[in-house]
Amino acid sequence: MTRSHETLGHPFATQGLHDVLEACGGVPVHESLDAAIDRLDAAVDGIRELMQETSVTCQATLVFFAVESALALVIAAHAGVAPTAGGAA
Repeated sequence: MTRSHETLGHPFATQGLHDVLEACGGVPVHESLDAAIDRLDAAVDGIRELMQETSVTCQATLVFFAVESALALVIAAHAGVAPTAGGAA
């Protein structure tokens, strides 16, 4: 029996003394990576549009490369996780 690799709960937005947003624990890693890829793809598409605006071209280009790099890292991590093996590499 192989143990499925799962995410750990972790706050990512804190206001004052309270965690107001938290990533869920117990989610298979490959599903979490799928969700991350979807959101990063949307960010890349939105920033690509902003890069067409003359007033924000430089800043948008820098952010685009940062987000595109993050997307590449997540895709690479996702490729190393096999859903059929319970999320194990």
